[in-house]
Amino acid sequence: MSRAYNAKRKAKRQEARASIRPPPNPRQPRWVALVPTLIIALTLAVVGFLGFGTSAGVSKQQVAQEVTELLAGIPQRGSVLGSPKAPITLWMYGDLKCPTVKLFVENYLPSLIDTWVRTGKVKLDYRSLETDTSNEDVFFRQEIAALAAGRQDRMWNFALTFVREQGDRLADYSTEEFLSDIATQVPHLGSAQWRGDRTDALLSRRVAFGVYSSHSHGLRSTPSFLISFTGQAVDRPVEAASLRKEFEGTLSDVLASLQKEADEDFPTLKTTDSHLFER
Repeated sequence: MSRAYNAKRKAKRQEARASIRPPPNPRQPRWVALVPTLIIALTLAVVGFLGFGTSAGVSKQQVAQEVTELLAGIPQRGSVLGSPKAPITLWMYGDLKCPTVKLFVENYLPSLIDTWVRTGKVKLDYRSLETDTSNEDVFFRQEIAALAAGRQDRMWNFALTFVREQGDRLADYSTEEFLSDIATQVPHLGSAQWRGDRTDALLSRRVAFGVYSSHSHGLRSTPSFLISFTGQAVDRPVEAASLRKEFEGTLSDVLASLQKEADEDFPTLKTTDSHLFER
C-alpha cells in the first residue's frame, strides 16, 4: 500500500464520517463465486464507545492477565494460534492501530477463540494490512515488533495487548517506548531476543507479503478475513460441510452484530478451498 493511498484514505475519513459505500466488484475471482463475499459496514469513529489507550477502568495488569488467560493452553507458532491439525484456517488481516480491530478483539474474538480455536476446529493466522497507521515506517515497525514476538511463540500475546491498549488513532503513540512497554507485559518474552529479531529483514518481508496478499484478494479494510478449509475436511466430506456451514454462519453473525455498532469501514469475509499462503 502506497503512502499516497493511505493519506487520501485517512483524509477522506476525517473530512466526513458518512462516506459513500463503494459498489461491489462484479468481477470476483472464480474461487470466490461459490461462497458469497460478505461486505459489512463498520466504523472507525465510535470514539465514545471504544475509548482509547488502556480500556476505561482496566489497568495494564488486568489487560495482561485477561490476554494470558484467553490464550492459555492454546499452541502458538509464529503468527499462528491453534492446533496445526485444525481443519479450518482463518487468516485475520489487521492493523494494530485500527479501532475496529480493537472492537473485534474485545467483544468478539474471545468467543471465537473459546468455541473454535481452543476446541481444535480452527487455527488463526495473522496478516498485516495497513489502514489506520498513516505512517508506513511506523506501520512496519509495530507489525514487525509483533512478528518478532512470534519468534518466541508470543505473537498473539503481543498483538492483543497492543490492540487492547491502543491510543488515539490520530496520535503518533506507537513509539519505541510504547512497543517496549507492550513487550514487558508479554509473559516469558525474552527482551534481548525480541529486540534482535526485530532487525531480521525476513519479518519486514512478512509484513509486506501480508499487505500484498490482502490486496490480491480485494481485502483493503481491517479487520478482514479469509477462510480456508483443509486437512480433516478432505477426509470427512459430510462432517466438513456441516462444520464449514456452521463456522461461516458464526462469522456472518459476528460481522452483522459488529455492523450495528459501526458504519464507516468495510471489512470483508471471503472463502477459499486452496492452501494459499500456507507456510
